[in-house]
Amino acid sequence: MTMIEAHLPDNWQDLENRVAQILMECGYEVQVQRNVSLARGDACIDVWADDHSSPQNIIAVECKHWARPATKSVVHAFRTVVGDSGANTGLLVSSAGFQEGAIRAADYSNVRLLDWNEFQSMFAIRWFKTHMSPTLAECTDALHEYTELVNSRIFRKANTLSIELQEQFVILRRRHWPLAVLNLTLRPEFGELLRGERLRPDQSPWPSLPLRANSQTSSEIDYNENLPDDVLDATALRPFMDTLVEHSQRAISEFDELFGERA
Repeated sequence: MTMIEAHLPDNWQDLENRVAQILMECGYEVQVQRNVSLARGDACIDVWADDHSSPQNIIAVECKHWARPATKSVVHAFRTVVGDSGANTGLLVSSAGFQEGAIRAADYSNVRLLDWNEFQSMFAIRWFKTHMSPTLAECTDALHEYTELVNSRIFRKANTLSIELQEQFVILRRRHWPLAVLNLTLRPEFGELLRGERLRPDQSPWPSLPLRANSQTSSEIDYNENLPDDVLDATALRPFMDTLVEHSQRAISEFDELFGERA
């Protein structure tokens, strides 16, 4: 199970903020600590997320960062809130899991009980498609142009450089090509093309992490030691994305410096 975040939340505020951030990056309009009117009184919902789809899909999230598993009374109370608030789904996220009675209390309802890892897993594919892949495309596209096999525009500019700089250009292309290829595989359309197969909707569009421990088969991309260590050793999607962006931006800067501008 690949996670979005590498570390557990520190406290209930951190849990709440991380849940809100992930949902926001998944395309939801998010409100934290939203007051809603109920049939009897009102309530404050930790995270309220609306993706403005048709039909409308609203998620109400209750976050519990307790030392002990959440009880059935918590579930019963949250079921009432979700039912009266107009939310389509309720997610009760508990860092310490749930008592057996709490699990039974959620049966036959629109409330899902999740620990922190299960919450991340639920949204991982959507998060990848709506946030990680577009972020990588935006931040690393210049590296792809500098390293792709055929780019007449870049090659024409390279031909105007001195012989010494042309040799450095070739060295940079060889050095950073594996990183550029990895970025491309994380764009769903290119990843499917390189793998030679179309992914199922529930199939992870990213490679098994960490890459260093990724056992290879003939149908998988060949990741190799030319990639930076922190890229090879990343165990969760966000640090994986962050290290790819960091190294790609650094590589792009090397090419920019060589050309004296963005080529």
